[in-house]
Formats: sequence, structure tokens, C-alpha cells
Amino acid sequence: MVPRAKISLSAPGNTHLTLTQFGLKAITVICLALSVIFWWVGTTFYKEIDGIENKISMLGSQTREMVNQASARGMNLSNKAIIQIPPHISFIKQVRNRVGFSWTQLLTDLESAVPKNLMMSTVSLDEKTNTVLLNGSTSSLKELTRLMHQLEKHQAFRDVILTQHAKKKKKNADKQSFVVFSMKVSYEPTVPLLKKAKS
Repeated sequence: MVPRAKISLSAPGNTHLTLTQFGLKAITVICLALSVIFWWVGTTFYKEIDGIENKISMLGSQTREMVNQASARGMNLSNKAIIQIPPHISFIKQVRNRVGFSWTQLLTDLESAVPKNLMMSTVSLDEKTNTVLLNGSTSSLKELTRLMHQLEKHQAFRDVILTQHAKKKKKNADKQSFVVFSMKVSYEPTVPLLKKAKS
């Protein structure tokens, strides 16, 4: 019997070459898949960008049309004019508050808070801060303290501050003493201005 000999005629390293080819094919497939994904994502983004550009264009057209209509009616909607709107609104609010202020309401609130045996010589209002300035006299420091407590308890007044007080004597024969005082207090009407305006 003739012995058989197996001799490989392929080049050495052929197995490694096969594995390398398989790896390259896999990398090629992955790259193609990534390219398709990137193309789809890019197309989607471009569609969204086109949609946003169309909306911006429509808004621009509507804005220009509104500005033209306002200009035809004598209204100025330029950037400079719009910047000046907030100060005008603030001024209008101040004017409305001043016009709507009721001295009758203030005196009514004071009457309900001030003790009957206390005399007010002057009542003035600082419109910028809604602070009422009170000057008056009372028979004793106890009555003055009572006045301050009653103002603090009243819903229309807050932040009562006694700015000055002094004890004096009357010029009559009894020479009874009394206390003169000055104070300031923040005031918020018990009846809101808007409700009064509606009524």
C-alpha cells in the first residue's frame, strides 16, 4: 500500500487573510448603515429647519402687515417707540392712582382709628409713598400710645412711626399738661380704587 502525504499548497497565512476580509466586509456594512442613518437624520433636520423658516417668514409678513396697519392709523410701532412704552404705563398708573384717591375715604379711616378725645391739627399725604403725616395733640402719653396701637390694628394703616413728641402746659390757670406729636403712617384705602371706579 502506497502511503499518502497531505501537502497544503495554499500560501501561508491564508486563514488570517480570510478573517481580515470578513472584518472588512463587516466594517463596510456598518459604514453603509451609519451613512443611511446620518442621511435620514439630516433629511429630517432639514425638513424641520424648512418648517421653522416658513413659520418665521409668515410671522415676519404678519408683523409687517400689522405695522403697516398701525402706521395707517397713526400708531408708531418702531423699536424706539416700543422701548418708551413701560415709562408711559408707569406714569398712567400714577395719574390714575392720584385721580382715584379719596380724601373722604382717608378721613373716614382716620375717624374710625383715632380716639375721640384726641385732636388732629393737620393731616397731609405724600402721594409718592402713600404716607400720611399726622400732627396733633393728646392729653397724655398713654393716649398717644393708644392711638399708635389703634392705627396699627386698623386694616388701612401700617408702619406707624412717631417722628416727634413733646409735653407742654396750657396757658390757663390750671396749667394742665398735654402732649403734641407728629407721626407718619403708610396708608392703603380700605375700599380699593378699582371697586370705587366701577361703582
